[in-house]
Amino acid sequence: MTMILEPEEPPMSHATTRRAALAAALSVPASAAFAQAPGPQAFEPTAPGPDTPRPLPGERIIGRADAPVAVIEYHSLTCGNCANFHTTIFPRIRTTFIEPGLVRFVMRDFPLDRVALDAAAMVHCGGPERYEALISTLYANKEAWAHSPDARTWLRRAGTLAGIPAARIDACMTDRGFTDPIILMRLQGERESGVNATPSFVINGQLHRGVQSFERFSALVRPLLPPGTTPRG
Repeated sequence: MTMILEPEEPPMSHATTRRAALAAALSVPASAAFAQAPGPQAFEPTAPGPDTPRPLPGERIIGRADAPVAVIEYHSLTCGNCANFHTTIFPRIRTTFIEPGLVRFVMRDFPLDRVALDAAAMVHCGGPERYEALISTLYANKEAWAHSPDARTWLRRAGTLAGIPAARIDACMTDRGFTDPIILMRLQGERESGVNATPSFVINGQLHRGVQSFERFSALVRPLLPPGTTPRG
């Protein structure tokens, strides 16, 4: 399947404007355009309530916790470049660096629009045990749902096929106590690492923007490995 690569999100001029725009845009219904003019309000997260689904969204770690190299990816599930990375490049990274215990790969959400927020909510709704399978499903089928006017229906169906009750999926998508941690993950990436586009990678503290080919990824990681370490393959 041929993936259509999309342009990266352009950086905005001020962090405050960026946060206000994000908060306003992601609060509108999923069918509305992300570019709708935002208001000036600041983002104030909603505390999870007693009925908020658990566990709450957070970063997901793939690989050994004690791996010598830490890679953090900021991704958006509606991003074409992210889909290309995960369908064509990441499998080789997993085999070469993650499975041998050389890289700890951390995935953090950076939703570019409301549909991406809904998709991230559905994925986290399934819990850690379903996370990787759902990520793979959504990226492999991105063209089928990411620009659909009824994306929530597609996402709900994908989630139920993975064994998540439909009522739980709806709650995960609509309860701000569940979705606000996803937005906060994006804001944290902007504030702490200077992330302004997807995919972006923080490798042992250094930010690298854009799609990384396997060769480029390998060139960045290999110098950080302990002496005498040999990646697989």
